[in-house]
Amino acid sequence: MVYNSIRMKKVLLAFMLWTIATLVIAQGVTSGNYVIVIGAFSVKENADRFSRQGKQQKLKAKVEINKLKNLYYVYVLQTTDHDAALAEVVRLRSSTSFKDAWAFNGTLGDLIVAKVEPKPEPVVEKVVEPPKEEPKIIEPIAVTVIDPAKAREEQIKKDVESKGMVMKKGEKEVLDHIYFFKDAAVLRPESKYAVDRLVKMMRDNPAEKIRIHGHTNGDAPGKIIMRADESSDFFSLDKTVEDYGSSKKLSEQRANLIRDYLIANGIDGRRMTIKAEGGKKPIYDVDDDKAEANVRVEIEVLHD
Repeated sequence: MVYNSIRMKKVLLAFMLWTIATLVIAQGVTSGNYVIVIGAFSVKENADRFSRQGKQQKLKAKVEINKLKNLYYVYVLQTTDHDAALAEVVRLRSSTSFKDAWAFNGTLGDLIVAKVEPKPEPVVEKVVEPPKEEPKIIEPIAVTVIDPAKAREEQIKKDVESKGMVMKKGEKEVLDHIYFFKDAAVLRPESKYAVDRLVKMMRDNPAEKIRIHGHTNGDAPGKIIMRADESSDFFSLDKTVEDYGSSKKLSEQRANLIRDYLIANGIDGRRMTIKAEGGKKPIYDVDDDKAEANVRVEIEVLHD
């Protein structure tokens, strides 16, 4: 009778351990699984449409659901390599139109890099006491978490600082690393290094006069988000107003924003003129993978 009771307890214990392990695997609990996401949508059709946009840019875009948040994630890479995941996020943000790409640490749907099937604990007839061991002291491991956005910003700063602005009168130069918010004449924060370099060039060359050319991708009209007159923030959407107009008007507002930033930093406004190009001088076709480069600001040094 005692023998049967011990046997039953062992069977129940084994079954409980197996059940807990199975639930953990089913819930997708894993470590070191990085999924590189370019978009999240509550409607699957929108996620599928965004996935096709990714494929048009030569990305292996797929759709999986995040069951915890009930959102459909569009992802382009799954890896257990932390450095590879970080590198892909930086690449996507710096050289593609997917500036909001991020690394999701976890699982999507039934997507799991590797899993070990749990095995029930074997039932033994005889209970054997395990040998006693002294507790081991495990030293904590220092983990450095790298922010992809911060890494990209540092790379932009390095690129801007390494490039001199050497220009001849009558020539134009594209201001590298100038980024605007979508449909807005407002700079993204990572653009500060490039506009500050232009401020320094104007200070170092007080006799120079420039023309600021604004360009857009395409000629379609639409909404235009602008910095409010009372706002002194050139790099945020916090204090903005919304208007509607042509692509030429948007390019003019963006060029004006660069001029206003120079004036705010002590450059005489009489040394600058504006030319709104709209979308009439594209570098690439509006549907090209590199069409984002059409959205740009060019600086032309004028003759005296």
